[in-house]
Amino acid sequence: IQLFFTLSSHMFFVYLVFQLLKDLVKWDQILKVTKDNAKKVRLLVVLCSIGLGYLISSFFLNLYQLWQEALERYSKIVSEGKY
Repeated sequence: IQLFFTLSSHMFFVYLVFQLLKDLVKWDQILKVTKDNAKKVRLLVVLCSIGLGYLISSFFLNLYQLWQEALERYSKIVSEGKY
């Protein structure tokens, strides 16, 4: 289950970042896009999407893991009557 959750999170955020970079960034104003380098620019967008998507996904997965650990510790403290 954890593997599926992690993999689906990575794929979701990579796809989301790809769509955002493709639709919102005007690459022809940032880079010189010609017929010769259009494939290279597309590859750059894909690689940036993978990097940013993985980074964002890892951030949210770590937040989720920290939240779970905090809840476990809190429930342990409450069950022991220390709170």
